[in-house]
Amino acid sequence: MDDMKRIGLGDSHPSVGARRWLSALLVGAALTGPSAWGQGAEGLDEVPATSSQAAATSPAEAPTVQPPDKPVDEMTPEELQAFQQWRRQQLELRQKEQAEKDTPPPGSVTFDLPFPEAKGGGSAQGWAGGIQYQQDDIAVLTDGVVIRYQEIEIKAGRLEVDLTEKLLSAFGNVVLDQGPRRLAGSTLTFDLETKTGTITDASAYLDPDFYFSGAEVRKTGENTYHVEDGIFTSCAGDVPAWSFTLGRADIEVDGYARVRHAGMRVKKAPVFYLPYIVWPVKPERTSGFLVPNVGYSDRRGAYLGLAYYKVLGQSYDTTFHLDLYSKEYIGVGNEFRYQPTEGTKGKWQIYAIDDPVDNEWRWKLDLDHQTTDLPFGMRGVLTVREFSDFEFFRDFERSVDRNTIRSLESRGFITGNWGPHSLNILLNNRETFLSGGRSVVLQRLPEIEYELRPTKLGNLPLFLKVQSSLNYLSMDRSETLDGRYGRADLAPQLILPVKLAPWLSMSFAAGYRSTWYSDTVGPNADNVEAFTGESLNRGFSFASASFVGPSFSRIYDKTSGRYSKLKHVIEPRWDYSFVEDIDDGNRIPLFDEIDRINSNNVGRFALVNRLLAKPRPKEGEQEAAGGAREILSWELSRAYSFDDARPLQSGRFENLPGGVDDGMGDGTVERQAGPVSSLLRFNPSNQTNLTARVDYDTLFGQITSTSLSGSVGLGRNSLGLSWRTNWDNETGEKRSDQARIGASLDLVPRRLNLKTDLVYDIEKSLLQQQRYLLNYLGQCASFTLEWRESEFGTEVERDLRFSLTLKNVGTFLDLTN
Repeated sequence: MDDMKRIGLGDSHPSVGARRWLSALLVGAALTGPSAWGQGAEGLDEVPATSSQAAATSPAEAPTVQPPDKPVDEMTPEELQAFQQWRRQQLELRQKEQAEKDTPPPGSVTFDLPFPEAKGGGSAQGWAGGIQYQQDDIAVLTDGVVIRYQEIEIKAGRLEVDLTEKLLSAFGNVVLDQGPRRLAGSTLTFDLETKTGTITDASAYLDPDFYFSGAEVRKTGENTYHVEDGIFTSCAGDVPAWSFTLGRADIEVDGYARVRHAGMRVKKAPVFYLPYIVWPVKPERTSGFLVPNVGYSDRRGAYLGLAYYKVLGQSYDTTFHLDLYSKEYIGVGNEFRYQPTEGTKGKWQIYAIDDPVDNEWRWKLDLDHQTTDLPFGMRGVLTVREFSDFEFFRDFERSVDRNTIRSLESRGFITGNWGPHSLNILLNNRETFLSGGRSVVLQRLPEIEYELRPTKLGNLPLFLKVQSSLNYLSMDRSETLDGRYGRADLAPQLILPVKLAPWLSMSFAAGYRSTWYSDTVGPNADNVEAFTGESLNRGFSFASASFVGPSFSRIYDKTSGRYSKLKHVIEPRWDYSFVEDIDDGNRIPLFDEIDRINSNNVGRFALVNRLLAKPRPKEGEQEAAGGAREILSWELSRAYSFDDARPLQSGRFENLPGGVDDGMGDGTVERQAGPVSSLLRFNPSNQTNLTARVDYDTLFGQITSTSLSGSVGLGRNSLGLSWRTNWDNETGEKRSDQARIGASLDLVPRRLNLKTDLVYDIEKSLLQQQRYLLNYLGQCASFTLEWRESEFGTEVERDLRFSLTLKNVGTFLDLTN
């Protein structure tokens, strides 16, 4: 078991639930009414649940003071103190229970009953209120009897021991404990030599969290039981949230429960009937059929999902899927997982569905692999996402993120780091989906990248940084712009940091980038952009500078509140960036950021106000050094272009207030200075944050964009908002205005939770997406109710989904409309 946890294949499989699976051999199934339940239904209400369920709970349970119902890191000091007190009380109670368990009550008679060597010898010890003998070989124990033999302990009101045959007969509130297993009932006959017997009006507890009861339970072997007319569940309580009634069942601990005439109930209401099921009750991973998934889809009809899980060894397993729909859809799939070593693991999933509407098989493939078992401490990762067609995700995916996906990327890389040196070898394929069924495909086949992080040059105050890469690239943007080419890039630079004072620092950098392309782009004979077959060397110098300061600060001591000190910092910053003119920039095929570098000569000034807070130490604790967090910052900035040919603001002069021409003669007006930007960040706690940004065009006197995003949390509840608006800088006409709201609310703490996600286009007065998710988490079952509506152009898609998950079983029901 420890090995399985180490390699991660024991608990992580999403389709096997909590490693407990209902393996349904569907000999036949039918919707049932009250008359179709057979033997398993009788006696459900007659089972003495109050006494038997209580007796069948884990022996370690003890009623104590209820702790606060929240994680420790969310507790107040008072709640944490109460929780710690509860933990101490729990420990004391357990110690007291153990002491009482081993101590006979006052007035009891202790005994030591020997058995003959012919029956294996040994003896049984314990105590009782009284002891008598019938003949010489039968001991009769009465009043609070406790008898122990090896790992077995039996409690009863009256107990008869046949010393010759090693047989016991117990009566009245009988409890049989054998390790983590417990049987309770009215009467018991038990053979101490074979450790088998029969208990009536029985209930049983098997670790972890399996309960069953029956009119008669026979222990037929060391790890086997037979149940007649019983109930099986993973729920505690008088009326379980869910249960299976059993006509009869043979149960093997660390094996299987083979059940005949099984009916499922929710509370007391019958749901369905199965003539035969096989249910693994093993702590390890177990091969077998998984819980059938029953559901309904408005598009594909009634649904039955079957799966078979196969353990291939300590480090490998696989699951085969078969999905059957009443509207002629058929889905097949396989998932394979592996972790042969501590540093290597992965899984791959392939799923295909026969679509009768398109009369073709449609499919997807997901592969994830990672390893650290490479030479020289290198790490490797492989991620593959392939599909038959883009519409597959909209038609068949249940995940909101994948249902609205706009691009897919497959990639594999090997990376290594040695001090300041790093080496990356990358292959990737990225497809971006456009309107009209078009897509753009970009591939690295491969890319080899070497980087030297800033490294000091001997005793000089200079640092050397090098970025370089060698690529073989593939680009498919259109019918004519489709081809493969090579690219080599080298960009060394020198960095000079200068620290004149604690409140003033500077940094200077200069370098040269050289890039070679084996092919370039340009207009063809039809004046359409295409590859030309001509190579190109691009080279340019670049430089940058950064000045921070002089900074001014002041510290404020606080006598109350959550913070003991506040520090206000006023920090002017000036950043400068220069890239010399690049020749033939329009001939470069645009693949990534290396190709999109443009000439510039820009300086940016910013005035930053920062407020840092130091948390107040708890009572009795000393104030620690450091530990301050930035709770508020406000940055006001503006950029300026020193290149007359590249102004940062421009437009038509007739749109200026007053319509005044600036004398350029072409009807345009330009400014070297850029818009003014204001950025505000507020982070008072880990659960609360706010970011607001405004850009103002000084040429036309217009706000061009605003954005507001933030979230606030209170315990397990949260609310998030994102709102972005853009305007035309000349006319002030609104171009876009969109808001997104997400919320999570615990309607019943740790039981019932409501999540919502809304995307609203304010400009169009259109609710583009809405999703509501209601989750209920019970003691042994949970359900999810989801409503989703999305608009894709002129299409509106709506989804209503209900799923039910049972403890130790997995997802049991999945309905979609």
